[in-house]
Amino acid sequence: MVESITEHALVTHATALSSSADPASGPVRVLLQNDQVRVLSIDLKPGRELPPHRPEADLVLAILDGMGQLLVDDTIRPLRTGDLAVVRAGVTRGLRCLEGRLLALGVLTPPPGAEDHRTGAGLAWPDEPAADDPAEVIRAEHRGLMAGVADLGRLAGAAGTLDPDRLSLELEATVRFLREGLLPHAAAEERLVYPAVESVLRARGGATNSMVLDHRRIEVLATELAHAAAAPDAGRTDAVHLLQALAAVVSLHFDKEEEDYLPQLSRLGAAERTALVAALRGHHGGLGG
Repeated sequence: MVESITEHALVTHATALSSSADPASGPVRVLLQNDQVRVLSIDLKPGRELPPHRPEADLVLAILDGMGQLLVDDTIRPLRTGDLAVVRAGVTRGLRCLEGRLLALGVLTPPPGAEDHRTGAGLAWPDEPAADDPAEVIRAEHRGLMAGVADLGRLAGAAGTLDPDRLSLELEATVRFLREGLLPHAAAEERLVYPAVESVLRARGGATNSMVLDHRRIEVLATELAHAAAAPDAGRTDAVHLLQALAAVVSLHFDKEEEDYLPQLSRLGAAERTALVAALRGHHGGLGG
């Protein structure tokens, strides 16, 4: 419920501001105005925007919900829930919603006049530059790692027929794959990929914690397999169970990433995608490096 705006205060949940607004009033609602400042609630639907303009007013913009883009001079910057932007007077700015909604709080000082909101010649949204796709970098490494994952299942099926020396060698190779291939891949995803995906999902109500839990489970299984491989009899029975569990967990984890998480990376801004690709290729352990 939105309290009435009085001469003293307005106290409400931010998302209630738009639900209480008159649709005929448009996407901008004035919450407070005096000679020094104007405070606005901005609620943009998909495809809606505040066109580029160049007012003689400083702007502080807080994104309360959703995701969109902010134009600052000729640069497009992505915006998501929790972001804060400060734009100085006389600098071109524009705001638009990408999907769902974009709810923002804007503070302008001094209050701009009608002349400040004219969209004159040269004030337009520029085209975004083409950018590399970080999801393809990760998918390529998944394809490479899946050969080792497939070997987990193969070894699980053959372990009962192998002599102890051969089984020990196979388990040593498997542990090496986990420690030098799969686990560095997982660590790089947590450090580089998941924060980028999370920044999008947070604005869309999602999270990546379940994926981190998968990585912790893989770490535990890898440690247990290392212990089994070091046992005098190569821990044959335990090793079979651990190999089967690893094959199942890793395959399901990759499926979740491919189906749900990697597609979110396309919603990052062009500069963010380029920076993420560079970081992925430069990290120790792979991901396209």
